[in-house]
This record gives sequence, C-alpha cells and structure tokens, in this order.
Amino acid sequence: PDHPNSGRRRYVLAAPKECQHAYLLPKGHPSGRHSQIDWSRPVDLDRFPEFANLKAFEVILEPGDALYIPHGWIHYIQSLGTNFQCNSRSGRNDIGMEELHPCGFP
Repeated sequence: PDHPNSGRRRYVLAAPKECQHAYLLPKGHPSGRHSQIDWSRPVDLDRFPEFANLKAFEVILEPGDALYIPHGWIHYIQSLGTNFQCNSRSGRNDIGMEELHPCGFP
C-alpha cells in the first residue's frame, strides 16, 4: 500500500446540508460548487470558522474499490499515489437538493 503507484485515494464526503460549512464558491463562478478551502492542508479556522462544524465522512479507497457519491454531495478527492479514476453519472435526482438552497444553488 505504500508503493507510489498504490492506486489509493482519499475521499471526504459531506451531505448537501453541510454546504454552509464547506465555503462553496458561488453559482456563476468558474469553479462554482467547489470549496474555497484546500482540504489537503490544515484549514485556517480564523478565515473559515464554520469549517470546524462540517460533518463529513472520510474513506480511503484501495485499488479496485468503487464508491457511489449521491448527486449533490460535497466531495474532495486526494490521490495518495499514482492512480486512475473513472467517473460515471447515474442520472440526476433532486433528493436532498433543496439542502443546497441556503448556499445559493437551485
């Protein structure tokens, strides 16, 4: 697992209702719905105090693992070595999407 070509990835996932703690860039921004925060580094809580209240899940995927990320969930991915990733959209559904409304997303 410590080999540089390990294929491992770290995922941090948060439900849409956590958007106010994730400091998402606004709709219309070129990186809209991405966080302003670099989650791979210690977070400056003086600048981003609500990040301390973020409730999230963290998982390390090993080679061959699969992960389903529900539509609208906030996620951060960090490669822990050389790896390849394939994404597939399972379609759009609006379950939970109203939880993004306070953060300016329809």
